[in-house]
Amino acid sequence: MTMIGSRPRAALLALHFLTMGALALPLPAAAMQILDAADHAEIAAEVSATGVNRIALAGDRIAKVVRAPDGFAVEHDASSGDLYLRPAGAPPEAPGAAAGGIDPVTLFIGTEKGFTYRLTLTPSDRDSAQILIRNAAAHPGASVADPIAGGPHVAALVRLVRAVARRDLLPGYAIHAGGGSLQPGLTHIETWRGPRFAALVFEAAHPASEDADERAGLAGTIGSLPGIGPVAALWLAPPATGPSGGRLGVAVVESAGAGDRR
Repeated sequence: MTMIGSRPRAALLALHFLTMGALALPLPAAAMQILDAADHAEIAAEVSATGVNRIALAGDRIAKVVRAPDGFAVEHDASSGDLYLRPAGAPPEAPGAAAGGIDPVTLFIGTEKGFTYRLTLTPSDRDSAQILIRNAAAHPGASVADPIAGGPHVAALVRLVRAVARRDLLPGYAIHAGGGSLQPGLTHIETWRGPRFAALVFEAAHPASEDADERAGLAGTIGSLPGIGPVAALWLAPPATGPSGGRLGVAVVESAGAGDRR
């Protein structure tokens, strides 16, 4: 998430942990699956029955894996700490392969930082999956009591964007349908409007890269649109996550500056 305003650097540092995978809109099957976990957690995800699947950790690396002998072939990349799975005995992306022929498989994952997860994977008829496991305790300096630095203003922005990403409506907020094109290349999907902030959910047909200057430029473009006002926070989902193949994003503005755009 990119924070725009008088404290951009402090806010970026405060939200760095959040942007490592804490947010995931309900996206098409090709989007990354984000799994929140704690030590010894039992978690589950969906994987492709025909393609190669990747499992990674946020702020940690997989050190070892124990699995059932059937179902998937597992390759462990020791340098990156990631796992790659494909159906045992079948080439990746085998045409005509059926998800029903493979039972769910359970992996016990051990990490370099000493955490253990029980991960159940259910094969389905979908594209290759990417799975990111996020554990707050894996990040140095993370505190359960105070997970977000930067004061109550930053915390409120984080809470709102996280709620929008998870489709978890906050008290006092209402969802309004989008108003079509914001400008060429930007489609307004919906607005979450509350007493303090308004969150505009949009799709960018030509999404910005991960470069901070380009992301800030996108925030400035949105903020300069009539009736919008300055953008306080910007979050972009991965590429190809929008309904038309673009990139979904959330731009948060002060409610008073959001005008009548719904």
